[in-house]
Amino acid sequence: MYAAAVLLAVAQPPAPPGLTPWPFDELTLKNGAVFQGLILSETPADITFQGVRRPPGKPTFTLTTRFTRGEIAKVKRLAEKDREYLRERIAELDPDGSGERKRMEGVEFAAADWLGKRDAARRYDSEFFTLISDAPEEVTRRAAVRLEHLYTAFTRFLPPAVPTARPTTVFLAPTPDEYRQLLAPLGRADLLNPAVFDPAGNRILCGTDLDRFGDELAAAKLHHAQQLAALDRYEEGVRKLYRRPELERYLTAVSAERRRVFAADRANMAKLDAHTGRLFAVLYHESFHAYAASFAYPQLPADRVKAGEGTGELPRWLNEGLAQVFERAVVEAGEVRADAPDQKRLARAKEAVGAKGAGLMPLTELLAAGPGAFLAHHAGGKADADRAYLTCWALAHYLTFERRAVGSERFRAYLVAVNTGGDPRRAFEDLVGQPLPAFEAEWHAAIRR
Repeated sequence: MYAAAVLLAVAQPPAPPGLTPWPFDELTLKNGAVFQGLILSETPADITFQGVRRPPGKPTFTLTTRFTRGEIAKVKRLAEKDREYLRERIAELDPDGSGERKRMEGVEFAAADWLGKRDAARRYDSEFFTLISDAPEEVTRRAAVRLEHLYTAFTRFLPPAVPTARPTTVFLAPTPDEYRQLLAPLGRADLLNPAVFDPAGNRILCGTDLDRFGDELAAAKLHHAQQLAALDRYEEGVRKLYRRPELERYLTAVSAERRRVFAADRANMAKLDAHTGRLFAVLYHESFHAYAASFAYPQLPADRVKAGEGTGELPRWLNEGLAQVFERAVVEAGEVRADAPDQKRLARAKEAVGAKGAGLMPLTELLAAGPGAFLAHHAGGKADADRAYLTCWALAHYLTFERRAVGSERFRAYLVAVNTGGDPRRAFEDLVGQPLPAFEAEWHAAIRR
């Protein structure tokens, strides 16, 4: 308990861009330790305190501890309005996944056509997206809940500039073959990317290989439901037949069997987490593209940008970079938390800036890169695309979390400049306040560190 409490006894770092700062009650102990969180109750003798810790890139965790008045030096209390806000945020946390499972069970579907087959898929409608899929039900339910949460979080990170925009349609295929069939009308059936956002049709096409696993999961879920129903009937029967203390022996056996079923169900959900990890990373990535294009940074003609009607769209490198930043984000309490770099990508970036051969893409090339730099149709093209993706990820993360440039007034001026015919390299130099070679050297040095 003490060791865990010590982990919470540190001041929270400044909130990264897009991460809403939470207000906290604060306790300072006589030994100098500072705890941030929520005061749950107070007596003349002690304070019961729920410490809150938000480590970068990881889920928030809490720990409830009782402090005696004798060890407390100072108490800083929130106003009641702020305390209520904090209670709501903590209530939205879901440390054991039970909240998500309940939301999954509450999802309501309508029938939808799928690849020419009438009513062969499930449809879920949201304010920001419509999900259509003939993937296994458990996978589709989780996708609906995760996307709902993600888009809600996007609205906090990038407030909608076009609240009347059309929702994006997300097509989720359960097999690679069906994914290729979805891609065929776009002329991209040979595309190696696992998902793609089609701006013209305002739709995301995503492929998986979860068909067989989903069927197995659904069968296991049905089996567990049948087991629990049988246990309920058995318990009802023994309660009629026996009295305490003999009844306790039977009830203990029923409780143990229920725990076994619940443990098996949790194990299956853990397998689902493992199998769908890549799927949701892809969906988060493409959903960022869709949200940015439809709701936050829609494409505008240059004359309308000049007239002050908006900034226009994100340049392709930044759109791809931010999408990667958020694809591995933690989504909780209605927020996107992308405040720690993906360690695998960071390792690759370190290796690239230390390489004498093909390292990161030079900024002079990246800043002018078009859509073709990020699509792969063959093995060689995939290597080039991977290099472009890694470079724009590293740059977007650095600008967002190190330079705090994304979302600033200079950032808005940068978008206006590149969307009204300005030189993208000169506009970038104005954004970072440095000549390109100097910035590139400093950025590479930051990656090495």
